[in-house]
Amino acid sequence: MDVVLVGLGRIGKLVARRLLLDNSAGLNWVGAVELTRDPELFSYTLNYDSTYGTLDTRVEHTTDSLRIQGLNDVPLFDDLTLAIEETSPDLVVDCSGSQKSAEILLSRERTRFKRHLFAQPLDLIKRDNDSRVWVYGVNDSDFDRLKIPRNIINPGCLNNCLIPLIACLNEQNKIMKGSFVSVHSVTNTQPTLDRAKRSPRWSRASHSNLVPAAHDSMSLVDHFFPELKNKLVGRTVRAPVNHTSYITCNFELNERTDTDSLLRCLTSTKIIPTVFGVDQEPLVSSDYLTDPRSCVVDGTSIRVIDGSTALLSAWYNNEYAFACRMVDIANKISQAS
Repeated sequence: MDVVLVGLGRIGKLVARRLLLDNSAGLNWVGAVELTRDPELFSYTLNYDSTYGTLDTRVEHTTDSLRIQGLNDVPLFDDLTLAIEETSPDLVVDCSGSQKSAEILLSRERTRFKRHLFAQPLDLIKRDNDSRVWVYGVNDSDFDRLKIPRNIINPGCLNNCLIPLIACLNEQNKIMKGSFVSVHSVTNTQPTLDRAKRSPRWSRASHSNLVPAAHDSMSLVDHFFPELKNKLVGRTVRAPVNHTSYITCNFELNERTDTDSLLRCLTSTKIIPTVFGVDQEPLVSSDYLTDPRSCVVDGTSIRVIDGSTALLSAWYNNEYAFACRMVDIANKISQAS
């Protein structure tokens, strides 16, 4: 399946790296789209990353393409429409989060038969009748050969962690209500130094502060668990680390339980281990630098209060694990096509 990748930022670069390192026979990277059409620059940024280190497979460049050892050259475009016309891809993987890119992909009549995978659930995409959310490891069975829609949304990193966690607990204990706080690593949406941004707190230097923020994407949790609508609330705090986030949850369960039973529930889940797991060692964020799992429960954090209130925390690498899910979904689409 021929794939065009839109955006070579933090997520797009990691998706590209996974495509190269996985060497998946089912996914053929045929083009990339970046407004800054500079093959020399992007070959450099693919080869070297301050967080994830040097790429094992060397990426070089020509005047208009990325050149990867053992593969065909990957042309670099600054125009999405041209990229589609020149490469005729089977799947466009949009990691840009761009409203303009989404509008192009949703509106082009001659690419109606193409499929698009979005790394961000923009309202424009969610409103489209042929769009579905895919939380890999949770609702995979909704997407067989006959049911794969034109537009697929891979929800944000926090939802990729929280939704499998709730689904796992609901296998044995129904959650009645709860709250959570996510301690989230910095992203490029935050300034390095103080700079006027979308809100006062968002204007403060990312590596000098803990920055509280409201969690504004509960709609997807409500979609998967309608019984929790208006019964689950969360907040995030941006922390000055380069990767990996940590969520702490407080859930009130409908039946009495204890710590051992809760642990057994978490370790016997039906969710595949490449997505969900439990670690019982006292680990820290740097231990999850290249962990591909969407949700890794901190086994040392599990507590039950008064028989029905569960306290637990989980790790998720908001960049690397999220990029892994993008490639997983693309592979599933390829296998079903």
